Amino acid sequence: MLGMIMNIDINNSLYGVCPKGWRNVASACISGGLLYMLLMFCGLGLFSSNSIAAAADELNCVLCHKYRGLSRIDEKGDFRLFYINQGLFNKGPHKRIQCKDCHTDIDKIPHDPAKDVDCTVQCHLTEPSGEEKFTHKPVAEVLAKSVHGTANMDEEEIEYPEDYPYCTDCHDQPLYRPLSFFKGQAAGVSERGLSRCKTCHQTGDFAEDFYNHVTSRLQKMRVSAEIVNLCAKCHGDGKFQERHGLQGNVVASYWETFHGKAAYFGSDATPDCIDCHVVYGENVHSIAGKDSRTSATHEANVAATCRASECHANAGEQIAGYQVHTDYDDPDKYPMQHYMLKFFKYLMAGVMYFFVTIIFLELLRRLFPNFSFFKPRKEIRQTTISTAGNE
Repeated sequence: MLGMIMNIDINNSLYGVCPKGWRNVASACISGGLLYMLLMFCGLGLFSSNSIAAAADELNCVLCHKYRGLSRIDEKGDFRLFYINQGLFNKGPHKRIQCKDCHTDIDKIPHDPAKDVDCTVQCHLTEPSGEEKFTHKPVAEVLAKSVHGTANMDEEEIEYPEDYPYCTDCHDQPLYRPLSFFKGQAAGVSERGLSRCKTCHQTGDFAEDFYNHVTSRLQKMRVSAEIVNLCAKCHGDGKFQERHGLQGNVVASYWETFHGKAAYFGSDATPDCIDCHVVYGENVHSIAGKDSRTSATHEANVAATCRASECHANAGEQIAGYQVHTDYDDPDKYPMQHYMLKFFKYLMAGVMYFFVTIIFLELLRRLFPNFSFFKPRKEIRQTTISTAGNE
């Protein structure tokens, strides 16, 4: 059928151009060439179908976004990078999501400046436990009721709503973090266990995707120091603290504690901001203010927070008296800690200077054994010797 159609079209196009005897020969040659090209393109499509499906890029967005230098300076003077590493993206949590599922306003190429992504929209993915379209909307509702929400209990807008975090302020693409591609396979991920899943789930990458999804969320995705630095983007900003009436630099005071020093030196077992400010076993987005009765840091709940099974499980009620965010530079609020720190600083400096002086003098004696600050007078020695000789 294809050959007949092609012959008819070609004969019509060749009519009056080639001699009648050559028309059949030309028609056969051109038909064979076109048929070969068609089969070749079909073959390429079959070989590349897996890569196209894996990319989930129906608009071919990476045609432009694959270039590393694709960037600009926005109206605020911030540097915006639009480069997408497709290899890393296909290993991340959004590999099954098409670009247009999040960037719903883009419907043409080249497109207009993209609007901010709304993480509460429904994806084309189906949530397995409920057989419904997946969305982050329930998480957004929990966040809106927390201390980080932009509405208070009376549903009234609060001051400086631009200071409050959005999803992407805390959740970035894990594989785009510095040096993340050097990290090895996380603990708890078993290739042998994955092979059992593949016994039944043999189609596509279903087993790998869902297995990695579950196992990655059964353990901490970030080390403690990374969590603290993430919170420090807001809570370590002095102007931010002034606008919201926050007292003291909670980030700097955390680094001064034993927990902070352990986190600084790479410990992953020491508690970070989330471990203390989220009620044990609750959603991490449900952080409440310290004055709320449901807060993990409320004075009535501090002891229970510290006695979590992964922390000080056998501690008594007195552990609630431990002051984590102590500002040693504030003598009015923490007078004992302030002057005690000063005392120990001066004491340590005095002891150090004393022993350094002793060591320095000992070094001088070893280098110059005959050296003396007080030399005997020759006249006195001669008089003494002569007097002793006369006697």
